[in-house]
Amino acid sequence: MSVYNNTVVLKGNVCKEPELKETTAGHVAKFPLAVFRNGKGDEAVTDFLNVVCWHDLARGVSALNKGTRLIVIGSVITRSYEAEGVKKYITEVQAREIGLDVAIKKEGGREELSEDSPF
Repeated sequence: MSVYNNTVVLKGNVCKEPELKETTAGHVAKFPLAVFRNGKGDEAVTDFLNVVCWHDLARGVSALNKGTRLIVIGSVITRSYEAEGVKKYITEVQAREIGLDVAIKKEGGREELSEDSPF
């Protein structure tokens, strides 16, 4: 069985600059990612998902700015903790790979490269 059976690919915008911390397990960075689900105008639905990165990836994403468009490949992780006698659950995306989404959007919502693009 592969360790990557739980794989998600997300495309979205960084909601706020990543927070980088050093722990006993290594560097960790967390940031929310706004992911468009469906709809148009006032009917548009956007999900806000927390992304967690470790080690070299964490140090790399610490330079990202709010609004940066990304493609994130990772796994959905659920963990729990107890606070004041109440069990709470957190669902996050643990990133394995992150890249910039370099698609250029034109009016009408279609993604295309500009006419003077070398590609």
